[in-house]
Amino acid sequence: MRDNIFIYISTSVKKIYFQPLLIYPQHKIKQGLFIMALATLCLPLIQQCLPFADEDGLFGYYNTAGNVSFSFATWFDGSYQQKKDAYLNDHMGFRPGMVRIKDQVSFSLFSKAKYGGAILGKHNYLYYENYILAYNGRDYTGEAYIRHKMLRLKALQDTFAHMGKSLILAFTPNKAFFYPQNIPDSMRTPPGPTNYKSYVRMSDSLSINFINFNEWLLAMKDTSSNVLYPIAGTHWSVYSSIIAGDSLVRYIERTRNIRMPHAVWTKVGHLYGARQTDDDIVKAMNLMWPVAKEQYTYPELMYPADTSAKKPRVILIGDSFVINLLNNRLPQNSFTDWQFWFYFKYLNNANTPIGCEDANPLIEQYDWKAELDKTDCVVLMYTSINLTAGRDNLGNGFIEQAYDHYFPAKSNMSIVKK
Repeated sequence: MRDNIFIYISTSVKKIYFQPLLIYPQHKIKQGLFIMALATLCLPLIQQCLPFADEDGLFGYYNTAGNVSFSFATWFDGSYQQKKDAYLNDHMGFRPGMVRIKDQVSFSLFSKAKYGGAILGKHNYLYYENYILAYNGRDYTGEAYIRHKMLRLKALQDTFAHMGKSLILAFTPNKAFFYPQNIPDSMRTPPGPTNYKSYVRMSDSLSINFINFNEWLLAMKDTSSNVLYPIAGTHWSVYSSIIAGDSLVRYIERTRNIRMPHAVWTKVGHLYGARQTDDDIVKAMNLMWPVAKEQYTYPELMYPADTSAKKPRVILIGDSFVINLLNNRLPQNSFTDWQFWFYFKYLNNANTPIGCEDANPLIEQYDWKAELDKTDCVVLMYTSINLTAGRDNLGNGFIEQAYDHYFPAKSNMSIVKK
């Protein structure tokens, strides 16, 4: 009986859907399929010339080729064709969607994180390679280099103290320290000395004013019910950056013996959709679907009016971890005349866009030495990947240049390297 029913259904479907095709002229079917295939191939060109569908752009660092003007010289030397081809390729219709499909296939089928330096760890935890190298001590610069730099920082701190100013060093977290168990086995190495641990030890021995947010988050890891470090992000979570910002304000209060404005949590939202930097690695990978399901915590902040609270002038010098504080509007509400010297290269303040390098003035074209005389507090905030030698180092040249400014007679002293 069951077989008869199945045969009846199959015969009915065939009559309804396929029989018309059998009696339709074969050449018409072929023409229709050809037209459909041709139209599909032409869709990217149509989208490029006459956009008819909204497209989300690609994230991460992409060098999109610009358009090129025609000239006989560039035509005959072949450069026009090369540049025009690159421009048309980068601006092809539906390119972002096709890139996402390609990257999703690479991730889902071959476990490849197709973005510079991205590493897929265990249980789909995402890292950047330089964070793991810093955790393993592969970028270790040596005790002599670190000691020389920290002695200069100590001299600056004492000089600032005589001028009625404060100098504070803050170590922001590293995801590899937070989730070492999910680092790929192929990248595990025997523990050795690291820049981070040496800097922390010397900060303590030299009585540097410092906050260790890396250890602070690790101490809360097993007791906090909120995401402190997201699976799909490289920075601390928005939630942990908010409570870290409040701790920074309290540290400045104690250092300067003042009372400053504090944020009040009016409401706390728990969402599965990530905001700001909570999924910045996976955004840069341009995948179609999230790699993990996490519930993020997003407090809504309010700064009550308090005329008795003091807002010191503060200069923040550091890496991208500081941008979370700006997005949370901590400097805008707790500091006055605040400035953020991004990698000691770009200037951010109340009159410039946040983290937009192309639109921010360069520090080298800015009288930053005069700004030091006006400020009350300088805060250096760096994660361990930026505690190396060369371009990515603590202060990005600020410590050395400020030392030369305040101690010109000793400016001929060179940094001792490993």
